Amino acid sequence: MQFPGDQGLTDDFQAMSLRVAEIIASQLRAKPASCLGLPTGRTPLGCYQILSGWSESGQLDWSKVKCFALDEYLDSDDSRSFGTYLQDNLYRHTNLPPESRFNPRFVDDYDALIAASGGLDLAVVGIGRNGHIAFNEPGTPRQSWTHSAWLTDSTRAANAAWFGSIETVPRIAVTMGIATLLSSAEIVLIASGEHKRGILTRASSGPASAGLPASFLWEHSSLRVFTDFQFAGKPG
Repeated sequence: MQFPGDQGLTDDFQAMSLRVAEIIASQLRAKPASCLGLPTGRTPLGCYQILSGWSESGQLDWSKVKCFALDEYLDSDDSRSFGTYLQDNLYRHTNLPPESRFNPRFVDDYDALIAASGGLDLAVVGIGRNGHIAFNEPGTPRQSWTHSAWLTDSTRAANAAWFGSIETVPRIAVTMGIATLLSSAEIVLIASGEHKRGILTRASSGPASAGLPASFLWEHSSLRVFTDFQFAGKPG
């Protein structure tokens, strides 16, 4: 959904989280049978808390929605999986049917399932310090669909806090590809923290390159960028 005059730039985490939650809520109200691509990590937590509150109070209906996790570790126990993250931080607070919660680790052809479901209406993505989106690490070609990926040391280091140490962070994952994400009708990119300013500026400045996967997002006709810092780059 469009918000006239809004370029998605905010200067605090709560404001960013609220704007993204409003977009997701508007999507569900406009199309109750929406298909969503959902991320994990620190950045979407505020948004999920807001959506959970609205859902528990009956303001949102997820009964016809289908949710697709962007990615998942392949060599992690369930307690630290992205499926568990989404269950704990969002799904259990909603009336989203269990059979409508999809994870690429447990689907043979994720892209075919997404297509058969009508395609993604909205994908929310974060950006890694090295410019990855989902687990599409530098070097991933634009024409990549859902695939397995070896994680870089910088990505594993960024996720070390969730696992206690970098030694226990998984080394391999499965992820929606760049082409999968670009096939979504709308994309919302969220970035939190000053340490993301540089990579976000580089990604938005172009040209698009496999060396910086996030740069491909600016080829999308309906990209919106939300940050919790002042960002001078192209908003999308």
